[in-house]
Amino acid sequence: MVFLHTLMLIQWIAGLVVWLLILNVAIEWLLHFRILNSSHYLVSVIGEFLYKMTNPILAPIRRYIPTYNGLDFSPLIAIFILFIIKDLINILIISI
Repeated sequence: MVFLHTLMLIQWIAGLVVWLLILNVAIEWLLHFRILNSSHYLVSVIGEFLYKMTNPILAPIRRYIPTYNGLDFSPLIAIFILFIIKDLINILIISI
């Protein structure tokens, strides 16, 4: 029973990290296109929080996958890997 709850917690955390990655990409795009002002206090706090939460996941991927014409594909790869992890956990939960 504890094993099942642990798997569900890992799955929930993976889902949360996916949303953090999506928000991080959205904030970066909005800052890049100057829709949001980075000198605004709330924007800078949210951006810094998202960067600190997602950078440990994205940094190892960025070491191996370079940017292409200024496009960073590391969030897309991280989300893909997290979805695979979530699907594997679903298969494991169903088989229990």
